[in-house]
Amino acid sequence: MCKCSFVRVACVALALAAASLAQEYSVNEPNNSDVVFNGVQSSDVSLTFDDSEIVVNPGERLDLNCGFKGEYRYCIWEVEGAKPIQVEDVYGNFHPGMSKPEVSEGNECGIVINSVSTEQHGMWTCRVFITGNSLEGTKNVIVTVKPTYPVLEVDNSQLLEVTSEEETPVKCVVAAARPAVGIRWFLGDKDVTVMAETEETPTDNEGMYKSISTLRRTFEPMENGMTLTCSVSHKTLTVPENESIPLNVIFKPVEKPVSTYYQIRPGSDYEVKLNFSANPPPIRKEWRYGDSFQNIAVSIEIPGAKDRYETYIEELGNGMYTATLRIAGFKEEDANQRYLLVVENDIGETTYKVRLSMDDAPKDGDSETRDHDKNPSTEYSVSEGIVFDDDTMSNTLSGGAVAGIVIVVLVIVAAVAAAGYARYRQMFCFAPVVTPDPEEGKETKEEHDTESARGANTTRAANLKNSLGRLTQVFKKPKKEQETKLENIGDDEKRSLTTDDPKKGSPVKEQNVDDKEVVYAELDLGKSESDKKTEVKAEDKTEYAQIVGTVTDNREDEKKE
Repeated sequence: MCKCSFVRVACVALALAAASLAQEYSVNEPNNSDVVFNGVQSSDVSLTFDDSEIVVNPGERLDLNCGFKGEYRYCIWEVEGAKPIQVEDVYGNFHPGMSKPEVSEGNECGIVINSVSTEQHGMWTCRVFITGNSLEGTKNVIVTVKPTYPVLEVDNSQLLEVTSEEETPVKCVVAAARPAVGIRWFLGDKDVTVMAETEETPTDNEGMYKSISTLRRTFEPMENGMTLTCSVSHKTLTVPENESIPLNVIFKPVEKPVSTYYQIRPGSDYEVKLNFSANPPPIRKEWRYGDSFQNIAVSIEIPGAKDRYETYIEELGNGMYTATLRIAGFKEEDANQRYLLVVENDIGETTYKVRLSMDDAPKDGDSETRDHDKNPSTEYSVSEGIVFDDDTMSNTLSGGAVAGIVIVVLVIVAAVAAAGYARYRQMFCFAPVVTPDPEEGKETKEEHDTESARGANTTRAANLKNSLGRLTQVFKKPKKEQETKLENIGDDEKRSLTTDDPKKGSPVKEQNVDDKEVVYAELDLGKSESDKKTEVKAEDKTEYAQIVGTVTDNREDEKKE
């Protein structure tokens, strides 16, 4: 069987290799869907023709291939709006600018146009005449026309002004091209063509198209000053033609979370530098402080000064600014204050919240340098100093906290797994409650009756008997082994377990014939020999010995004797 499996695997591998080679060296057969047969087609004649569309630039070589199998009279080429061209005349050099193909086998009616012109654009038909019939095939030859230069339809050709949070449509138009052009959009280096829709409209019957691409985008404040580009590609172009325009995004001062500055040394002069962005420029700006963000008592214009506080602003360009609050001789009470920077322009107003702290900065989080020169000028809404905003503080956990959470989770998982294992194995508190079997129940009932007969003085002995009875379950032995042991017991001991005198007194009298007989074995508490513990078997089943402190009747032994 293994050999057969090996042979099957080898056959499959060879089949896959053959299919791969066949695919690698396969040749696309000509598409004859547009071949028209006038008359009756014989198996002796056939036309080989590829009707695929050809796109060619003016001045390039055009090969018009048409093959024929069988006998034919002559063949011609026809193009819309021109006289038919006889192939024999082309081969005889009667048509300037046309020539015979280098390989004529399988291309018996093919011709070559050495330098194609726009007049030769259109549908070309190869027609082969045979006796009483003709066969023909048609293909579309597109002689390209270089596209017109792309134009962005905007109000100001020097600057595209858009408003943040509002969708703005921008159009790029190519008036004419053959075939239609491809248009892509770029914002800086980012391709945003997915947000554009292109409409192609025929302008004549010669295959000319007008293309209009409309980009619909909501521009962001951070895109202010970037360049929007319409890029046009075409077969006639070695590199795309681009039309670009810079963006002027209008937006109110950009909001940001609460910023906290750490590691401020008391007694030193400290500068709070806060970056913000706004376009157009702010018309009102001021620093405020108070006991809380809701209770702001003092306001200082920018630029300005009051007590130990001094304010000024720096313009970074491209709608970015740095507002500075300088505190002379920093005190602990300054750390207990709350600070606001209020900025307003023609679009709206924004308030920035600031906290100051003398504590060390948290180890986790994105801190920023106090060196203003290291701050990227192209980044929007960045706080200066060693700063953490509220979002960063709330969303960041220390490594110790994460490790603690992981350990707690692992402990919980381990506890659940242990409980499940204990339940599955019925261990510990999941252990089943011991239920005595019916035979033991009957013995217990009969023994209870016997103990009742004896009186209250035997209660303690009965409890001991019940405890020992549960332990005797482990003394279960095969029937043959017990019979062998009985044979080895002396006569005196046998007589102690059985009696021939039915009238002999017994401490326990249980003669209920309706119940199964209960076999008791005597336990001599005065001796320690293990052979005094005896189990007596019935003839057809294994009986369990109930150890008691007295000698009882054993009717089963009487039957055996």
